[in-house]
Amino acid sequence: MIHSQALYATKNDTGAFVKKYVNILMLFFPITSFVLVPSIPGTTVITVLSGLLFFIIPLSPLKEEKRQFYLELTYFFCLIMFLSMGSQFINLVSHVKLTSDLKLINRNDFTNTFYRPSHITQSLSLIAGFVIYGYVKYFSDETVIKYIYWGLRLLCFYGLYEFLLYVLTGINGDFMVNRTVGYGNKSASLFQTFNLGGIGLMRLKGYTGEPSMFVFTVFPFWVLTFALKRRFDTYLLLCCLLLTFSTTAYFFILLFMGYWFIYKRHFQIFFYLCISIIVICFVLQLDMFQHLLNNLYDFIFAGKMEGDSTSSRERGKSLINHIQYWASLNGFSQAFGIGFGYVRSTDFFSTLLPNNGVIGFLIFTWFVLKNMWLKISVPILSTCYSLGLLIVYLIMMASVPEFAYPSLWIFIALGFVLKKATDEVPEFKQALID
Repeated sequence: MIHSQALYATKNDTGAFVKKYVNILMLFFPITSFVLVPSIPGTTVITVLSGLLFFIIPLSPLKEEKRQFYLELTYFFCLIMFLSMGSQFINLVSHVKLTSDLKLINRNDFTNTFYRPSHITQSLSLIAGFVIYGYVKYFSDETVIKYIYWGLRLLCFYGLYEFLLYVLTGINGDFMVNRTVGYGNKSASLFQTFNLGGIGLMRLKGYTGEPSMFVFTVFPFWVLTFALKRRFDTYLLLCCLLLTFSTTAYFFILLFMGYWFIYKRHFQIFFYLCISIIVICFVLQLDMFQHLLNNLYDFIFAGKMEGDSTSSRERGKSLINHIQYWASLNGFSQAFGIGFGYVRSTDFFSTLLPNNGVIGFLIFTWFVLKNMWLKISVPILSTCYSLGLLIVYLIMMASVPEFAYPSLWIFIALGFVLKKATDEVPEFKQALID
């Protein structure tokens, strides 16, 4: 009897440990420019810890959760193998050729089109992302939300430290980055600066590597703070999003805020906000401020929308080249693609289409957006989650080709956590309604 009780207590401890372990993982999910083994780009903190947890889960007593986790993981592996074997078989029989216009992840052995090394390594990154998704979906509860936002706070604090240090001293204060990516082992962290009215500023990125990646990581969780009533996080994340000086961030901030005021029927606030914007724009037109406005507008909007900036020209050229290449393929390759992880464009749409074809694009779109129709019982929470999901999908398709960032997989899985919490935890639901 004593032995049975001890065994039962041990099993319960193991189950609780798994849930706590998943919570701790959330503190590290934004860290993507630092790796534990510099020679292996995929060894980020969360990836390594997730790999260790994979061997602990079989010991946990969470039978139903384990069954569902392994079942969905099996479906995922079957789908990956189907798409992989389909694309590679088509490459062999149709003698697919790669062109010099493509941005290949691995430029070595340019003539090889059958199971290129990048096809294997990128598939492993995809599997790691899906495993993290499974952890959050099946082995966490509403307490994981607190850890997710603490992970984002640490990211923001580090980003603000970098930003302020550069303003005060002109020094790049990023002491964490050690990851290299791509051909030529380029640094995974971009140090981007500009001059605004004689003041040197840097674009905030934290340890995500790039301002656009920071926006991709943070934006959906910022939208969700409005429903979760996390006021401190709302203002902190908004401040950091503004300091990225990202066109994408500014566009979606204006779009979401306009929608939010209308949704909440704050027409009076919306009116005063519009008046304030007009007044600010008028003041900035004065001679003493006009050069600041012109510099800021040219940097954030004009250069990119008019195609004058280097990044906008590169994005446009890359988009056209990859879509034209996909259009030149045979019908089967257009359907299945040439292989996951072959090319990496400047956006995920023109990355996914050549790599996985129309079938891969439709499957990915369905997987990301299907949670928009989750029946979360708190309407405002359901609305904010759905908007965050849609926005992160659009950001990804338009400007971020990085599918392996844990933030994407965590946010997708978070919908199931929110649904379960609002259905089964009355205190959680009531706190959102009050």
